[in-house]
Amino acid sequence: MRFVFTSAVKDLRRIRRDPVMLLTWLGIPTLIALLLVVIFGRGDARPNGKLLIVDEDQGIGATLLAGAFSQGALSNMISVEKVDREEGRRRINKGNASALLVIPKNFTTALLEGKPAKLQLVRNPAQRILPDIIEQVLSMLTDSAFYLQMVAGPQLREAARGTPTDAGIAQISVQFNHAAADLRKYLAPPVIQLETKVIEGKTDKPGGFAALMLPGMLYMAVFFIAGGLATDVWRERTSGALRRVVTTPASFRAFLAGKLLAVLLVLALVGAFGLTVAHFLADLRVSNFPLAILWIAVSGTGLYLFMMLLQSLASNERVANMLSNFVLLPLTMLGGSFFPFDLMPKGFAQIGRLTPNGWSVTELQKILHGAAVSPVAFAAVILFVAAAWLVVGWRIRRTAC
Repeated sequence: MRFVFTSAVKDLRRIRRDPVMLLTWLGIPTLIALLLVVIFGRGDARPNGKLLIVDEDQGIGATLLAGAFSQGALSNMISVEKVDREEGRRRINKGNASALLVIPKNFTTALLEGKPAKLQLVRNPAQRILPDIIEQVLSMLTDSAFYLQMVAGPQLREAARGTPTDAGIAQISVQFNHAAADLRKYLAPPVIQLETKVIEGKTDKPGGFAALMLPGMLYMAVFFIAGGLATDVWRERTSGALRRVVTTPASFRAFLAGKLLAVLLVLALVGAFGLTVAHFLADLRVSNFPLAILWIAVSGTGLYLFMMLLQSLASNERVANMLSNFVLLPLTMLGGSFFPFDLMPKGFAQIGRLTPNGWSVTELQKILHGAAVSPVAFAAVILFVAAAWLVVGWRIRRTAC
């Protein structure tokens, strides 16, 4: 046991002598969290655009049309600003808005009398999603105006003729009542019924898209750190350190166990630092902080042994680095580091969750959301670490002799 601690202290001292490498490892999760927060923000990611409206009508119809974009969920995505035609053209040409809507004169009169009216929408070609949303909403509003004319056209035309008398108001009320009676057979009972079903088990994920991305990005950092530490076996092999350990009475597996202990401590430090930064910068909720750190350290140690096994299979250090990169990059892409599993195609997401790092990310997300890691998951990781420790120890001892 003393030799295990001696081996671990030796690796930790070597890492301490290279502060740039240590700061780089600690800076990886920090930089990732900072970039995600800058790009996506702390809250839920929503498109945010501006609609410029040139109101040349100044009537109730134009007011209702502009107000439709300030209602409900649209108000969180689109801000409306009224400008004159020249100012609107200048700003849309500079790309300072998502779209420009021009409401012509006599629009309200045309709406009430059922006459043709032309709305002009100028889209920003540099944007795609928000102009599409604005155009679709505008199309729905024009369709609604058409159906309103079909249902209550005579009443609207009567109201457009001027201020009605008391008798006219009573007549319009009667006509509206008759129109409602004609529609009652479709509305009571409704021809189309909507059934809603609440899916249980869905929980909100605070922090928005940045918090959704961070677990996978954190494991990408862990994977790269594990790969970097695994290359240390070639440094010790070329310097003759492995051969000297093999020729001593000390157990080679104890020497390897000391290296695993050092890796475990380094990954625990990086995991704690990364989760802390993610919590304060991206509002990532960590329900069980100690368990999350333990899981990152243990599963990261398994990734370290996996990378060390790849290193030991190569004939030289150059081939070992090529083999590691060949395996590491596809696994990080499939394992939810570049794209969250929730946004990946179903087939790729299923494959990605079966990768070592993807499975680790999935279990970490469970811990972050308050669920405990199953004993089976911990047992699987520990069994893998034990088996890989035996195989890697045998393989490296063989190549060192």
